[in-house]
Amino acid sequence: MSIILTDKILRRICTVNSFSIPQDEMVFLGFRGMLPVNPEDHTFRTEQNVEVIDVNYINPRCTLGQWLPAKKAIALFPGSTVPHMTYVKESILKNGYGANQLMTGYYSDYRKGIHKPGTPTAHDAFRQIDSHPIRRSSDDNDYDNDDPVEFMNPYDNIHAGWCMGVNATYYSSKGCQVLVGYPQCKKRENKPATGPWKVFKKNAYDLKQFSFVYILLDGREASRIDSAGSSTVPARLRFGSKGDLVGKLQSALKTKVF
Repeated sequence: MSIILTDKILRRICTVNSFSIPQDEMVFLGFRGMLPVNPEDHTFRTEQNVEVIDVNYINPRCTLGQWLPAKKAIALFPGSTVPHMTYVKESILKNGYGANQLMTGYYSDYRKGIHKPGTPTAHDAFRQIDSHPIRRSSDDNDYDNDDPVEFMNPYDNIHAGWCMGVNATYYSSKGCQVLVGYPQCKKRENKPATGPWKVFKKNAYDLKQFSFVYILLDGREASRIDSAGSSTVPARLRFGSKGDLVGKLQSALKTKVF
C-alpha cells in the first residue's frame, strides 16, 4: 500500500493524536511498518512516497524521518523501530528482559549524546533521557496488546543500525530506534559514518538544536489519515498527548472504580 506523506498529513496526524508541533525546530519521525519507496533518497521534500508493509523483526522495515514544519519539508531514512529477532528470542528465555519495543507516542527529549559511551562502538547519537512506556514479550516473538507495559528508561536511543540496507537480515537493536548505515567509532577504526545514518546524523548535528521531539507511530496510522481525506478521523490519545481530551480522560479515570 503506497501513500504520499506530506506536511499536511503530518499535521493532521498530530491533531488527531493531540501532539504539539515545535514550529521552528527539526522534529524526528518514526513509522513502524513503512519504508520509503526510494530508500536511497534522503533529500528534504514537500512530498515523500512511502509504502506501508509488515514488520518482521528480521529486516529493517521501518522509516525514520526528519520534519521541518517551518519549511513543510520531510526527509526519510530506512531503519527499524523494533528489536531484532535475535534479541527477541534471547529475551524470551529471560522473561522478556533484554529486549523491548517502544510504544507509539510523542517523546519530547531525544538529546545529542553518545550511544554506548566507553565502549568500542560508542558513537554520536541521540539519547532518550526520560522514562517511557515499553512492551516486553515473554511468550512469543512479537509485541502486542497481550504483552505487559513497563514505564522506565532502557535507553532506546536513536543510533546507527550496523547494516547495509533494507534487505539486511540483521540490524543492531534490542529496542533502540536505528537507521541503516554504520557509525564512526573506535571499532571501525574511526572510519566515516556511512549510509542513511550518516545523512540523518549530519542533518541534526549541523543544527544548534540540542534536543529533538520524536513522534513514533504505526505506518498504518499515516495510511488511515491519508485515506480519510477530508473526512473526520476519530481522536486518539497516546503517550505524550496533551490538551482538553487528555484532561477529560484523566478526570474520568479518577472517578472510575476498578
